[in-house]
Amino acid sequence: MPLNDTFQNTLVGGLSGIDYDLKNDQYYMISDDPSQYSPARIYTAKIDIKENKIDTIRLTGVTFILQEDGTPYPKYQYGKNSKADGESVRYNPLKNTFVWSNEGERLYRPTDTTIVQPAVTFISTSGKFLDTIPLPTGFHITKQEYGVRKNAFFEGLSYADDYKTLYASLEEPLYQDGNQAAFEYDKALTRILKFDVEKKKNTAQYAYNLDAMPIKPTVESDWNINGISEILAVNSHTLLVMERAWAKGRDDHSFVKLYLVDLNGAENVINNPSFINNPPKPLVKKLLFDFDTLNRHIDNFEGITFGPKLPNGHNSLVFCVDNNFGKTQTQQFFLFEIIP
Repeated sequence: MPLNDTFQNTLVGGLSGIDYDLKNDQYYMISDDPSQYSPARIYTAKIDIKENKIDTIRLTGVTFILQEDGTPYPKYQYGKNSKADGESVRYNPLKNTFVWSNEGERLYRPTDTTIVQPAVTFISTSGKFLDTIPLPTGFHITKQEYGVRKNAFFEGLSYADDYKTLYASLEEPLYQDGNQAAFEYDKALTRILKFDVEKKKNTAQYAYNLDAMPIKPTVESDWNINGISEILAVNSHTLLVMERAWAKGRDDHSFVKLYLVDLNGAENVINNPSFINNPPKPLVKKLLFDFDTLNRHIDNFEGITFGPKLPNGHNSLVFCVDNNFGKTQTQQFFLFEIIP
């Protein structure tokens, strides 16, 4: 897509999550713009596939996400307690609703402190607030080094079990679970959570072992990262997990790998408040695809969904990239065939 294009008086970019509506053959994409350029929003789109290639991507609508009081999210400002930072969106065709993850904010400056709690929220397709899932103990943002790190909440969401289950993945470890992934450090443990949608209750948690950062940053900065950028349920107990790494001082090339994990028989760590104090048994993961093998520019991958059936009957996977509204980044989409 053209970089920083406009649609219905909004700036298109920051596409951090994508989901496919099979019945209506359309996609939903959430922007992580905290109402800086345009109000917090979800786009509706058509992706035309011809001869097994993406032909065109056409935006067809935009829905503004509303706060619980029915008002749009205001433009984010330091020191304020409201911020929309959409990182994942999933559509429930049984209820005709969305669920989205809001990353919140954890910021300290000499002049002010900003704490905006993250959230997983259900909204109507018109953007109206419906309900939210209570966060488990230890998953709030605090002023101490405890809880969720800045920019490291539920980057991934996925429904399973005919929309009875919602899985959510933390991008990076909780403070109480140990260090972040780093160059030559492959012991970082984050969490994947399982929620009962009807009861809005967390029923299980699993430890996930992140890869080490693949290259050494040329500039030491807190933006050096490897974490889970999205998940996608294959069935009730199997997930695709997308790890995305980026190193400060390099070019805008991201390092993206797609893994498969099976939750059957895995240790439920819901009652383990600290991996530092009580090391868990992490999920076993299988590498499915390393995007570096494409030998082309790989940008900031953040969204993944099953797409339509291909002409040969095989399933498709569609990925989208968050361009961060950056002048040097690209708004990419990738189409894959799943080989049975």
